[in-house]
Amino acid sequence: MPRSLRLTLTILALAGASPGGIAADGLTAYRGSAWAHLQATAEPPVLWLGTERSVELPAAGAADVARYDDLVLIEPQPDGPEPDGRAEWAVAGVARGADGQRFLLYAGRGGEVTALPAPERPRQENRLASARWLASGGPEPLHGLAWLEASRPRGQEVWLAPWRNGAFEPPVRLVADGPGSQTALDAAVLADGSWLLVWCAFDGEDDELVWRRRQADGSWVGGRVSPDNGVPDITPRLRVTRDGAAVAWSRYDGRVYRVRTARFEDGRWSGEDWAGPADSLYPEWAGGDDTLLYLEGASRTWTAAGPASALRFEAATSTAPVLDRDSTSGRLRALWPGTSGWRAEPGSAGVRP
Repeated sequence: MPRSLRLTLTILALAGASPGGIAADGLTAYRGSAWAHLQATAEPPVLWLGTERSVELPAAGAADVARYDDLVLIEPQPDGPEPDGRAEWAVAGVARGADGQRFLLYAGRGGEVTALPAPERPRQENRLASARWLASGGPEPLHGLAWLEASRPRGQEVWLAPWRNGAFEPPVRLVADGPGSQTALDAAVLADGSWLLVWCAFDGEDDELVWRRRQADGSWVGGRVSPDNGVPDITPRLRVTRDGAAVAWSRYDGRVYRVRTARFEDGRWSGEDWAGPADSLYPEWAGGDDTLLYLEGASRTWTAAGPASALRFEAATSTAPVLDRDSTSGRLRALWPGTSGWRAEPGSAGVRP
Protein backbone atom coordinates (compact mmCIF):
# COMPACT_ATOMS: atom_id res chain seq x y z
CA MET A 1 0.00 0.00 0.00
CA PRO A 2 1.51 3.39 -0.97
CA ARG A 3 2.61 5.60 1.90
CA SER A 4 0.08 8.34 1.09
CA LEU A 5 -2.87 5.98 1.54
CA ARG A 6 -1.41 4.55 4.74
CA LEU A 7 -1.07 8.08 6.12
CA THR A 8 -4.60 9.01 5.08
CA LEU A 9 -6.11 5.92 6.71
CA THR A 10 -4.04 6.45 9.87
CA ILE A 11 -5.16 10.08 10.12
CA LEU A 12 -8.78 9.07 9.68
CA ALA A 13 -8.46 6.40 12.36
CA LEU A 14 -6.73 8.73 14.84
CA ALA A 15 -9.09 11.60 14.08
CA GLY A 16 -12.09 9.34 14.38
CA ALA A 17 -13.40 11.20 17.42
CA SER A 18 -16.91 10.85 16.05
CA PRO A 19 -19.73 12.63 17.92
CA GLY A 20 -21.31 10.42 20.57
CA GLY A 21 -24.00 8.14 19.23
CA ILE A 22 -22.92 8.38 15.58
CA ALA A 23 -22.64 5.04 13.78
CA ALA A 24 -19.08 4.12 12.86
CA ASP A 25 -19.93 2.11 9.75
CA GLY A 26 -22.78 0.99 7.56
CA LEU A 27 -24.13 0.33 4.08
CA THR A 28 -26.57 2.43 2.07
CA ALA A 29 -28.68 1.43 -0.95
CA TYR A 30 -30.76 3.74 -3.15
CA ARG A 31 -33.73 3.17 -5.46
CA GLY A 32 -34.91 6.44 -6.95
CA SER A 33 -35.70 8.72 -4.01
CA ALA A 34 -35.97 5.78 -1.58
CA TRP A 35 -33.04 4.60 0.50
CA ALA A 36 -32.10 2.01 3.11
CA HIS A 37 -29.17 2.10 5.53
CA LEU A 38 -27.73 -0.77 7.54
CA GLN A 39 -26.15 0.13 10.89
CA ALA A 40 -23.76 -2.77 10.95
CA THR A 41 -22.12 -1.82 14.25
CA ALA A 42 -25.37 -2.18 16.19
CA GLU A 43 -26.01 -5.48 17.94
CA PRO A 44 -28.19 -6.79 16.53
CA PRO A 45 -27.69 -4.87 13.26
CA VAL A 46 -30.42 -2.33 12.47
CA LEU A 47 -31.70 -1.74 8.94
CA TRP A 48 -33.36 1.63 8.37
CA LEU A 49 -35.84 2.02 5.50
CA GLY A 50 -35.85 5.81 5.48
CA THR A 51 -35.62 7.70 8.77
CA GLU A 52 -38.99 6.55 10.13
CA ARG A 53 -38.96 2.77 9.76
CA SER A 54 -36.38 0.27 10.99
CA VAL A 55 -36.03 -3.50 11.40
CA GLU A 56 -33.54 -5.56 13.38
CA LEU A 57 -31.53 -8.25 11.63
CA PRO A 58 -30.82 -11.47 13.53
CA ALA A 59 -27.72 -11.42 15.71
CA ALA A 60 -24.75 -13.20 14.15
CA GLY A 61 -24.49 -15.54 17.14
CA ALA A 62 -21.16 -16.90 18.33
CA ALA A 63 -19.06 -15.13 15.71
CA ASP A 64 -15.66 -13.58 16.25
CA VAL A 65 -16.21 -11.42 13.17
CA ALA A 66 -19.49 -10.58 11.40
CA ARG A 67 -19.31 -8.22 8.44
CA TYR A 68 -21.97 -7.14 5.97
CA ASP A 69 -20.70 -6.41 2.45
CA ASP A 70 -23.80 -5.61 0.41
CA LEU A 71 -27.29 -4.13 0.75
CA VAL A 72 -29.71 -3.88 -2.17
CA LEU A 73 -33.17 -2.31 -2.42
CA ILE A 74 -35.67 -4.26 -4.48
CA GLU A 75 -38.82 -2.93 -6.09
CA PRO A 76 -41.71 -4.40 -4.01
CA GLN A 77 -43.72 -6.97 -5.95
CA PRO A 78 -47.28 -8.29 -5.41
CA ASP A 79 -47.57 -11.31 -3.16
CA GLY A 80 -46.68 -14.47 -5.03
CA PRO A 81 -45.54 -18.03 -4.42
CA GLU A 82 -41.83 -17.20 -4.07
CA PRO A 83 -40.44 -15.14 -1.16
CA ASP A 84 -37.84 -13.45 -3.34
CA GLY A 85 -40.67 -11.99 -5.42
CA ARG A 86 -41.89 -10.02 -2.41
CA ALA A 87 -38.66 -8.69 -0.91
CA GLU A 88 -37.99 -5.00 -0.41
CA TRP A 89 -34.33 -5.49 0.44
CA ALA A 90 -31.57 -8.08 0.73
CA VAL A 91 -28.25 -8.09 2.56
CA ALA A 92 -25.17 -10.27 2.19
CA GLY A 93 -22.26 -10.73 4.55
CA VAL A 94 -19.87 -13.17 6.16
CA ALA A 95 -19.61 -14.45 9.75
CA ARG A 96 -16.48 -16.11 11.07
CA GLY A 97 -16.29 -17.95 14.39
CA ALA A 98 -14.72 -20.91 16.13
CA ASP A 99 -16.89 -23.28 14.07
CA GLY A 100 -15.75 -21.85 10.74
CA GLN A 101 -17.29 -19.39 8.31
CA ARG A 102 -20.75 -18.93 6.90
CA PHE A 103 -22.69 -16.49 4.74
CA LEU A 104 -25.11 -14.02 6.32
CA LEU A 105 -27.94 -13.73 3.77
CA TYR A 106 -31.28 -12.11 4.59
CA ALA A 107 -34.18 -10.57 2.71
CA GLY A 108 -37.18 -8.71 4.07
CA ARG A 109 -40.37 -6.83 3.53
CA GLY A 110 -41.66 -4.40 6.12
CA GLY A 111 -40.80 -5.81 9.53
CA GLU A 112 -40.42 -9.39 8.29
CA VAL A 113 -36.89 -10.79 7.93
CA THR A 114 -36.23 -14.07 6.09
CA ALA A 115 -32.97 -16.00 6.24
CA LEU A 116 -31.98 -17.17 2.78
CA PRO A 117 -30.28 -20.51 2.13
CA ALA A 118 -26.56 -20.21 1.45
CA PRO A 119 -24.80 -21.59 -1.64
CA GLU A 120 -23.26 -25.03 -1.24
CA ARG A 121 -19.55 -24.27 -1.38
CA PRO A 122 -17.43 -27.15 -2.69
CA ARG A 123 -14.36 -25.95 -0.76
CA GLN A 124 -15.58 -25.27 2.76
CA GLU A 125 -12.01 -24.85 4.00
CA ASN A 126 -11.49 -21.76 1.83
CA ARG A 127 -11.64 -18.43 3.64
CA LEU A 128 -14.57 -16.23 2.63
CA ALA A 129 -13.60 -12.64 1.86
CA SER A 130 -16.71 -10.76 0.68
CA ALA A 131 -20.08 -11.27 -1.04
CA ARG A 132 -22.18 -9.19 -3.47
CA TRP A 133 -25.73 -9.66 -4.77
CA LEU A 134 -26.64 -9.68 -8.43
CA ALA A 135 -30.05 -7.99 -8.22
CA SER A 136 -32.49 -5.99 -10.33
CA GLY A 137 -36.17 -5.08 -10.50
CA GLY A 138 -38.93 -7.36 -11.78
CA PRO A 139 -40.78 -10.36 -10.34
CA GLU A 140 -37.52 -12.27 -9.65
CA PRO A 141 -35.15 -9.55 -8.46
CA LEU A 142 -32.38 -11.76 -7.06
CA HIS A 143 -30.27 -13.27 -9.85
CA GLY A 144 -27.32 -14.65 -7.93
CA LEU A 145 -24.51 -14.12 -5.44
CA ALA A 146 -20.86 -13.40 -6.29
CA TRP A 147 -18.10 -13.68 -3.71
CA LEU A 148 -14.37 -13.91 -3.09
CA GLU A 149 -12.81 -16.81 -1.22
CA ALA A 150 -9.16 -17.69 -0.62
CA SER A 151 -7.42 -21.04 -0.73
CA ARG A 152 -4.23 -19.39 0.60
CA PRO A 153 -3.13 -15.94 1.80
CA ARG A 154 -3.53 -13.42 -1.04
CA GLY A 155 -4.94 -16.23 -3.19
CA GLN A 156 -8.54 -15.08 -3.64
CA GLU A 157 -10.79 -16.70 -6.24
CA VAL A 158 -13.99 -15.26 -7.73
CA TRP A 159 -17.06 -17.49 -7.33
CA LEU A 160 -20.67 -17.12 -8.40
CA ALA A 161 -23.91 -18.99 -7.69
CA PRO A 162 -27.10 -18.25 -9.71
CA TRP A 163 -30.34 -17.88 -7.73
CA ARG A 164 -33.49 -19.48 -9.09
CA ASN A 165 -36.90 -20.32 -7.59
CA GLY A 166 -35.87 -19.45 -4.03
CA ALA A 167 -32.57 -21.35 -3.93
CA PHE A 168 -29.02 -21.20 -5.21
CA GLU A 169 -27.84 -23.33 -8.10
CA PRO A 170 -24.42 -25.02 -7.83
CA PRO A 171 -21.65 -22.39 -7.68
CA VAL A 172 -18.97 -21.99 -10.30
CA ARG A 173 -15.45 -20.62 -9.97
CA LEU A 174 -15.35 -17.71 -12.37
CA VAL A 175 -11.70 -16.70 -11.88
CA ALA A 176 -8.91 -18.68 -10.20
CA ASP A 177 -6.31 -17.09 -7.94
CA GLY A 178 -3.58 -15.06 -9.63
CA PRO A 179 -0.16 -13.60 -8.87
CA GLY A 180 -1.56 -11.64 -5.89
CA SER A 181 -4.69 -10.58 -4.06
CA GLN A 182 -8.12 -10.03 -5.64
CA THR A 183 -10.28 -7.62 -3.62
CA ALA A 184 -13.12 -5.07 -3.63
CA LEU A 185 -15.60 -7.08 -5.70
CA ASP A 186 -18.72 -5.31 -6.98
CA ALA A 187 -21.52 -6.75 -9.13
CA ALA A 188 -24.58 -5.53 -11.03
CA VAL A 189 -27.35 -6.71 -13.33
CA LEU A 190 -27.53 -4.40 -16.35
CA ALA A 191 -30.70 -3.20 -18.06
CA ASP A 192 -30.25 -5.79 -20.83
CA GLY A 193 -30.15 -8.61 -18.24
CA SER A 194 -26.41 -9.29 -18.50
CA TRP A 195 -24.29 -9.57 -15.36
CA LEU A 196 -21.26 -7.34 -14.77
CA LEU A 197 -18.55 -7.90 -12.15
CA VAL A 198 -15.64 -5.52 -11.42
CA TRP A 199 -12.87 -5.95 -8.85
CA CYS A 200 -9.19 -5.21 -8.10
CA ALA A 201 -6.56 -7.77 -9.09
CA PHE A 202 -2.84 -7.53 -8.33
CA ASP A 203 -0.92 -8.22 -11.55
CA GLY A 204 2.52 -8.61 -10.00
CA GLU A 205 3.21 -4.87 -9.96
CA ASP A 206 0.06 -3.05 -8.79
CA ASP A 207 -3.72 -3.39 -8.41
CA GLU A 208 -5.68 -3.06 -11.65
CA LEU A 209 -9.45 -2.99 -12.23
CA VAL A 210 -10.65 -6.09 -14.06
CA TRP A 211 -14.12 -7.09 -15.22
CA ARG A 212 -16.23 -10.01 -16.38
CA ARG A 213 -19.62 -9.90 -18.11
CA ARG A 214 -22.08 -12.78 -18.47
CA GLN A 215 -23.82 -12.40 -21.81
CA ALA A 216 -27.31 -13.54 -22.87
CA ASP A 217 -25.98 -16.91 -24.14
CA GLY A 218 -24.31 -17.62 -20.77
CA SER A 219 -20.76 -17.01 -22.01
CA TRP A 220 -18.36 -14.73 -20.16
CA VAL A 221 -16.13 -12.00 -21.58
CA GLY A 222 -13.82 -9.58 -19.78
CA GLY A 223 -10.44 -7.99 -19.30
CA ARG A 224 -9.02 -4.79 -17.78
CA VAL A 225 -11.11 -1.66 -17.33
CA SER A 226 -8.08 0.52 -18.20
CA PRO A 227 -4.84 -0.20 -20.05
CA ASP A 228 -2.04 -1.35 -17.76
CA ASN A 229 -0.82 1.82 -16.05
CA GLY A 230 1.73 0.87 -13.38
CA VAL A 231 -0.18 2.56 -10.51
CA PRO A 232 -2.76 1.14 -8.06
CA ASP A 233 -6.48 1.33 -8.86
CA ILE A 234 -8.68 0.52 -5.84
CA THR A 235 -12.24 0.38 -4.41
CA PRO A 236 -14.43 0.20 -7.55
CA ARG A 237 -18.18 0.88 -7.26
CA LEU A 238 -20.68 0.13 -10.02
CA ARG A 239 -23.85 1.96 -11.01
CA VAL A 240 -26.34 0.68 -13.60
CA THR A 241 -27.22 3.20 -16.32
CA ARG A 242 -29.78 3.18 -19.10
CA ASP A 243 -27.13 2.21 -21.66
CA GLY A 244 -24.89 0.02 -19.51
CA ALA A 245 -22.98 0.92 -16.36
CA ALA A 246 -20.59 3.39 -14.78
CA VAL A 247 -17.73 2.62 -12.41
CA ALA A 248 -16.02 4.93 -9.91
CA TRP A 249 -12.77 4.13 -8.14
CA SER A 250 -9.62 5.73 -6.69
CA ARG A 251 -6.36 5.75 -8.64
CA TYR A 252 -2.95 6.70 -7.32
CA ASP A 253 -1.80 9.68 -9.41
CA GLY A 254 1.85 9.50 -8.37
CA ARG A 255 1.33 11.51 -5.18
CA VAL A 256 -2.11 10.75 -3.70
CA TYR A 257 -5.27 8.86 -4.60
CA ARG A 258 -7.96 10.53 -6.71
CA VAL A 259 -11.45 9.42 -7.82
CA ARG A 260 -11.84 8.42 -11.45
CA THR A 261 -14.83 7.20 -13.48
CA ALA A 262 -15.50 5.31 -16.71
CA ARG A 263 -18.56 4.13 -18.66
CA PHE A 264 -19.45 0.64 -19.91
CA GLU A 265 -21.49 0.74 -23.12
CA ASP A 266 -21.72 -1.58 -26.14
CA GLY A 267 -19.52 -4.13 -24.39
CA ARG A 268 -16.52 -1.88 -23.78
CA TRP A 269 -15.19 0.74 -21.35
CA SER A 270 -14.75 4.36 -22.45
CA GLY A 271 -14.99 7.97 -21.28
CA GLU A 272 -12.43 7.49 -18.51
CA ASP A 273 -11.68 10.71 -16.64
CA TRP A 274 -10.86 12.21 -13.24
CA ALA A 275 -14.03 12.88 -11.20
CA GLY A 276 -12.61 14.06 -7.88
CA PRO A 277 -9.82 16.27 -6.54
CA ALA A 278 -6.52 15.09 -5.14
CA ASP A 279 -6.87 12.91 -2.02
CA SER A 280 -10.44 11.77 -2.85
CA LEU A 281 -11.33 8.30 -1.59
CA TYR A 282 -14.12 5.74 -1.08
CA PRO A 283 -16.44 6.70 -3.99
CA GLU A 284 -20.11 5.75 -3.75
CA TRP A 285 -22.97 6.37 -6.17
CA ALA A 286 -25.85 8.05 -4.32
CA GLY A 287 -29.45 8.58 -5.37
CA GLY A 288 -31.10 8.04 -8.72
CA ASP A 289 -28.81 10.19 -10.87
CA ASP A 290 -25.08 10.51 -11.48
CA THR A 291 -24.34 11.94 -8.03
CA LEU A 292 -20.98 10.67 -6.81
CA LEU A 293 -20.12 10.78 -3.12
CA TYR A 294 -16.50 10.64 -1.96
CA LEU A 295 -14.34 11.55 1.03
CA GLU A 296 -11.70 14.27 0.75
CA GLY A 297 -9.17 12.87 3.19
CA ALA A 298 -7.15 15.96 4.10
CA SER A 299 -10.15 18.22 4.80
CA ARG A 300 -12.33 15.44 6.22
CA THR A 301 -15.33 16.45 4.14
CA TRP A 302 -17.70 14.34 2.11
CA THR A 303 -18.44 15.77 -1.33
CA ALA A 304 -21.56 14.98 -3.35
CA ALA A 305 -20.68 15.82 -6.96
CA GLY A 306 -23.80 15.86 -9.13
CA PRO A 307 -24.29 16.44 -12.85
CA ALA A 308 -24.40 20.25 -12.42
CA SER A 309 -23.07 21.15 -8.96
CA ALA A 310 -21.35 19.87 -5.85
CA LEU A 311 -22.04 20.06 -2.10
CA ARG A 312 -19.64 19.43 0.77
CA PHE A 313 -20.50 18.00 4.20
CA GLU A 314 -18.32 17.97 7.30
CA ALA A 315 -17.48 14.33 8.00
CA ALA A 316 -19.12 12.90 11.12
CA THR A 317 -17.41 9.56 10.44
CA SER A 318 -15.17 8.02 7.80
CA THR A 319 -18.25 6.17 6.51
CA ALA A 320 -20.31 7.79 3.77
CA PRO A 321 -23.51 9.51 4.93
CA VAL A 322 -26.95 8.90 3.48
CA LEU A 323 -27.94 11.52 0.90
CA ASP A 324 -31.54 12.66 0.57
CA ARG A 325 -33.51 15.87 0.12
CA ASP A 326 -35.15 17.89 2.86
CA SER A 327 -38.92 17.47 2.50
CA THR A 328 -39.52 21.20 3.14
CA SER A 329 -36.74 22.98 1.25
CA GLY A 330 -35.89 20.30 -1.29
CA ARG A 331 -32.18 20.86 -0.57
CA LEU A 332 -29.77 17.99 -0.65
CA ARG A 333 -28.56 17.00 2.82
CA ALA A 334 -26.37 14.39 4.49
CA LEU A 335 -27.75 12.11 7.19
CA TRP A 336 -25.83 10.13 9.79
CA PRO A 337 -27.65 7.62 12.04
CA GLY A 338 -27.28 7.87 15.79
CA THR A 339 -28.60 6.25 18.94
CA SER A 340 -31.28 8.93 19.33
CA GLY A 341 -32.40 9.63 15.78
CA TRP A 342 -30.71 11.02 12.71
CA ARG A 343 -28.28 13.90 12.43
CA ALA A 344 -28.99 16.03 9.33
CA GLU A 345 -26.47 18.42 7.80
CA PRO A 346 -27.19 20.74 4.86
CA GLY A 347 -24.42 20.93 2.33
CA SER A 348 -22.26 23.95 1.58
CA ALA A 349 -21.81 24.85 -2.07
CA GLY A 350 -18.67 23.65 -3.72
CA VAL A 351 -17.16 23.52 -7.19
CA ARG A 352 -17.68 20.37 -9.18
CA PRO A 353 -14.31 18.78 -10.13
